[in-house]
Amino acid sequence: MKKNVVGLIGILIVMSLTACGNKTEISEETTQNDVQTDMVYNAYKNKMTSEELLDAFIDGSVDAVDTADPSSAWNISDLNKDSQGEELYSIGERVDLDNDGENELVICGPYGGIYLDCRDDKVYEFARGDGSAIVLSYTYYNGDVWIMYSNDMNAGYETYHMEKYEGADNLAAEMNFGEELIDENDPDSGMKYFWNGKEVSNDEYDAFCSKIFAAQENTN
Repeated sequence: MKKNVVGLIGILIVMSLTACGNKTEISEETTQNDVQTDMVYNAYKNKMTSEELLDAFIDGSVDAVDTADPSSAWNISDLNKDSQGEELYSIGERVDLDNDGENELVICGPYGGIYLDCRDDKVYEFARGDGSAIVLSYTYYNGDVWIMYSNDMNAGYETYHMEKYEGADNLAAEMNFGEELIDENDPDSGMKYFWNGKEVSNDEYDAFCSKIFAAQENTN
């Protein structure tokens, strides 16, 4: 009888140890699944909106990427200062510059500054002024925002190039217009006017320009 009791106790101990072992395996597996779920949740939770990305760029924690050269990047601290150490650039407005329903960031500065866009969880340089012949601004025309580059550095010669985007990587339309001397060697020869490669009358040109420049926003 005593032997039977001892044997029964041994069987119960083995069963208990086996059950505990299974419980440990299940617990470890559950913990791993919980960790993976938390990682996915946190990655989703921490994905920044466009506005948050722009905020992160402003505070220096995110760099901007050059659209023309995705391998390059620059930080807000890289923006130039003048010889006295004064800032040449300042944070401007947030405007939907590419007509996609989301705001871009205007950085005001020399030659119209820089416009930044967010997509694919990155901040991209969308447009930049580059010297007196490429002064950046934007305007409103026929209900859309157009990026405009101006060249009026030479007397008797002005040209403008406008681009309409539907998303920063989708150039939807372009326009070119300007005026120049009939005879570049004679400042009294009068002006001729053109729009998209065609010569137009002074009245037509003035009517068009009055709409463009009335709605123009300079970002120097």
